[in-house]
Amino acid sequence: MDDPTRRPVCYCGLVTEIKISWTTGNPRRRFFGCKNHASLRYKSCRFMQWYDPPMTPRVTVVLNGLLRKLNGLERGRKKERIIWVCLVIVMMLFLICK
Repeated sequence: MDDPTRRPVCYCGLVTEIKISWTTGNPRRRFFGCKNHASLRYKSCRFMQWYDPPMTPRVTVVLNGLLRKLNGLERGRKKERIIWVCLVIVMMLFLICK
C-alpha cells in the first residue's frame, strides 16, 4: 500500500493509524493498527495490516544490533547523569556542613 492517506478501517469501524513495530522480528516496520490498540479504556480489536514490505534478514539483524547499541548508550548516559547529580549533592552538603 503506497498511499498512507488511504488507510483501512479496523474491526471497530474506525479508520486505522500508522504505528511502528518495535519487535525484534520487525524492527521499525510500519503497520496500520486500531486507534484503540493498547488502550486502557477501550478493548482493542487487534486489527493489524502491514504498511511496509518485509525486511531482509540481514537488515533485521543490523537494525536490532544498532537498537541494542543505542539502548546501551542511553542507559550509560542515564547512569552518568545520576552520578553527576549525586556528586553535586555531596559537594553541596560538604560545603554547607563545613
